[in-house]
Amino acid sequence: MEHKHIILKKLFFALLTVFSVCFISTSAFAGGNDFKLARLCNNTGCDAGVNDFKTLTMAYASILTPMHFQPARTLGEEGFEIAVESKMSFSTKDDPSWKATNKNANAQADADGNYAAPDLFATAELHMRKGLPFSLEVEGIFNWLADSEIFYVGAGLRWAITEGWWFMPDISVRAHVGTIVGAAELSLINVNMDIAVSYTWGLGGIASITPYAGYSLLTSWASSRPLVLVDSGGKPFESVFNRITNHNHRGFVGVELKGDVFVLGLEGEFGEDIMSAGVKIGADF
Repeated sequence: MEHKHIILKKLFFALLTVFSVCFISTSAFAGGNDFKLARLCNNTGCDAGVNDFKTLTMAYASILTPMHFQPARTLGEEGFEIAVESKMSFSTKDDPSWKATNKNANAQADADGNYAAPDLFATAELHMRKGLPFSLEVEGIFNWLADSEIFYVGAGLRWAITEGWWFMPDISVRAHVGTIVGAAELSLINVNMDIAVSYTWGLGGIASITPYAGYSLLTSWASSRPLVLVDSGGKPFESVFNRITNHNHRGFVGVELKGDVFVLGLEGEFGEDIMSAGVKIGADF
């Protein structure tokens, strides 16, 4: 056990170093995946852009919310896991709302008024999980959207309903809440509720493999801070996007390979307009 704790400390600092280098190596300037909400408004205000605002914030809510990346079985009362994860997402359609992104700041709409979605949204994520009694588990998450100044912080609680029932697969439910920082114009709160099912097979007593699948309902509340616009006479004025509620239904499938300490996970996520794939590397004690 002492040897494992030494490995854990070394891995933690290694992961922290990798994560820090990702941020330090990127200069603090707006990237192509940042956005200006004023581009969804016109010289009379933001009312005409409400549908675009709804579409854009639904997409970013799905992109920034972390993937499941865990079987239904918990880590156990004394278990602890730390991992670095990467989620790569893309939009399945072009849309007028993408004109708000910096990537399209100087782009022209197509004949249907649509703008091309960014080619790829990639996040780097630090994910920590701790097992609790009664088949409960808590998690903390911090991630960064590449080519942007946008970060996401969140926490969750999970309960494995059938854990330890040898004749049944493991089934769990999870509640996760999070918010974004770094997007000065946008207030966004995510609440994610999901259910997962998994089954674990041992591999010669030295490792295990666990496929899992589940359903997720993502609810987000989005609103803008005051935006400075210019009317037809050249006079500046302020307008806002009032709070809206989005619901996004998503499915996910994944597999986790676990050895004595190290963990490797792969996952795919399927949403209404956003598709994602991700990889996880970490340690489990």
